Amino acid sequence: MITKNNFIVQVENYERHKEVLEEGPYIRQMDLALSCSLLVNLTPREMMTNRVTWNMLKQWDMSPEELFRRAGDDSREQLSPIVEPMSDVIKGFLMEEFLESAKDNMEQALDNAEKNYQKLFGNQADAVPEIYVISNELRIQGAAVIFYTDVLEHFAAEKNSDLILLPSSIHEWLVLTEASAGEIRELEAMIRDANRQVVLPEEILSDHVYKYILKTREFKIVDSGAV
Repeated sequence: MITKNNFIVQVENYERHKEVLEEGPYIRQMDLALSCSLLVNLTPREMMTNRVTWNMLKQWDMSPEELFRRAGDDSREQLSPIVEPMSDVIKGFLMEEFLESAKDNMEQALDNAEKNYQKLFGNQADAVPEIYVISNELRIQGAAVIFYTDVLEHFAAEKNSDLILLPSSIHEWLVLTEASAGEIRELEAMIRDANRQVVLPEEILSDHVYKYILKTREFKIVDSGAV
């Protein structure tokens, strides 16, 4: 029996996953696709899911519309959005690493984390455009959060700016204000390089740059010729 809070929304690249997507309901969003998974287990550090198929829907006597409604509700309840400066995210990772390696010496761990943070950013932090990370609290399958919450609308309003979004992976987006984003062509090249060299093939979300327009609440792919 399917009970409350059992589904999540996920997003992935349509072309890379279209065969498996056809096995269940999905919604196209440009070059992306939204689908739903049954939430098997959720802890503060991991999430186990099972993709919903047409056969599963038939067994549950559930329509695709009901599935996506419930998945959106459950995702909002259990996988809330987070927006953090990328520098804070990196510092958090450094902190975890050194706390793990120096469990018996908290003061030393904090000192080492701060030193490594300074090595990465130095005194040039003010000269570097602030990049923000949008994901869910678990940072797993977090790229979908922009489709089932109004996080982009609120963040764009807070910054009073249109937003430029870079698809880091299926787990998160990197976000800049339009004024600080620079050349779209350079951002596209950065995304492609990361997808080839860093991101796992099954976790690649897209090679495109996206834009959220505050006034119209439109989310779209940005042409490489755009300023």
